[in-house]
Amino acid sequence: MERRAYEAPLDPALAVSGLLTRLGLFLLVVAVPVLAMLSRRTISVLVPIATVLLILAAALDGRLVAAFGRFGRMLVAPPALALAALVLWAAITILWTPRPGLASTRLLGSVVIIALFAAAVACLKDRAKLSDVNLIPIGVAIAAVALAALFMPHSPFAALIGPDSDSLESQRAAMLLALLAWPAIGSLNSKHRHWQALALGASVALALWLVNNLVVVFAFLAGLLFFLLAIWRPRSSVLAAGSATLALLLLAPFLSWLLANYGGFLLPREGDSLVAAWRDVTYSLPSRLLLGFGFESSGALARGTTGVVLGSPRNAALQVWLELGMVGVALAAVAIGVVFHAIDRVDAKAQPAATAVCAVTVVMMFAGLGTWQSWWVTAVGLAAVSLAFVSRRAQRSWE
Repeated sequence: MERRAYEAPLDPALAVSGLLTRLGLFLLVVAVPVLAMLSRRTISVLVPIATVLLILAAALDGRLVAAFGRFGRMLVAPPALALAALVLWAAITILWTPRPGLASTRLLGSVVIIALFAAAVACLKDRAKLSDVNLIPIGVAIAAVALAALFMPHSPFAALIGPDSDSLESQRAAMLLALLAWPAIGSLNSKHRHWQALALGASVALALWLVNNLVVVFAFLAGLLFFLLAIWRPRSSVLAAGSATLALLLLAPFLSWLLANYGGFLLPREGDSLVAAWRDVTYSLPSRLLLGFGFESSGALARGTTGVVLGSPRNAALQVWLELGMVGVALAAVAIGVVFHAIDRVDAKAQPAATAVCAVTVVMMFAGLGTWQSWWVTAVGLAAVSLAFVSRRAQRSWE
C-alpha cells in the first residue's frame, strides 16, 4: 500500500494573513492607479482600508509586535527625524500664516498620510512573496492600458473623463503612473525579465504621451535616465540626483527669476502663466526672507499691487522659500541629503527603481506641483510602499 508523507494542516490564521496582505497590496498598487483616473477620492478611501488590512495581516501571523518595533525604529531613523524637523517648523509658521485654520488642517492631513504609509511599510513581511510583488507590474500595466484607452483619438471611453480632455483627475492619474512605473520596471528587471520590463516601460511611455502633459513626459524621461545610470553607476546616480535636487532647492529664486525674465522662449506658450507666477514669488521673497509668510500662505498672498491671489507657485522649492523662509530651506536641504544618503544604502537590485522614483518626484514637484498637496503626498507614499516590496523581494532573491 502506498504511503504518503504526513502534511501538517495549514494554520488558518496564516492563510487569512496571506490573503489580507495580498488584498491590501492589490488595493494599493492595482485598484488605486486605475480608479485614480475617475476620482481622487478613491485614493483617500482605499489607502486607509489597505493599511488596516496590512495591520490585521501582521496581527494574525504574530508579526504585530515586530511591526511596532520596526515602526518605532522608523520614527527615530535619520530621514524621519529630518522630516519631523521640517514639519515642526511648518507647524510653527502657522502662528503667522494668513489662514491658520486651513494650514493646520492641511498639515495634519499630510502627517496622517505619512503615518499611514509608514505603518503599512512596517507591517510588511521581511521577505516578500513573488506572487505579491508581481501585483505591482500587473497594476501598472492595467493602469497604462486604461489611460491609453481614455486618451486615444476618438476613444469611445473619452466620456468617462468628460468633455475636457485635459481632465485634472486624469492628469493626476498620469503622474501616479509615472511614479509607480519604476518600482514595477525595477521588479521585473531584478528578476532578469528585461523584455517584459521594456514592454511595460514602452506601454507607460505611450500612455503618458497620449495624455499630452509635458511635465509628466519629462519626469518619466528623467526617471528613465537615472534608472539606466543607476544600473551602470549606482553611487554616481544617487550623488547626481541628490546634488541636482539640492541645487534646484537652494538656487530656486535665482533660477526662477532668470527664467522668467530671460528664458521664457525655452518654454511652450502654456508656460507663460507659470513663469509669471515664479517672477511674482521672487519679488515677494525679500520682505519675509528668513521666516517666510507661513505654511499654506501662498493661496492668500496678492500678486504685486493687482490684488490677484498668487495661489500655488507650482514649484516645490519656491513654495518652501515663500512659506517657510530660509529656515525651512535649510531644514529641507538637510532632509534631502539624508533621504538620498538612505537611498544609497538601499539593496543594489532595488536602487535603480528608487533613484528613478526620486528623479520623477523632483521633476514633478519643481515644475508643476505644490509641496503640501495631500494627493501628491499620497502618490509618493504609494511609490514608497511599492519600493519596499521590491527591495524585500530583491533581498530574498539575491542574498
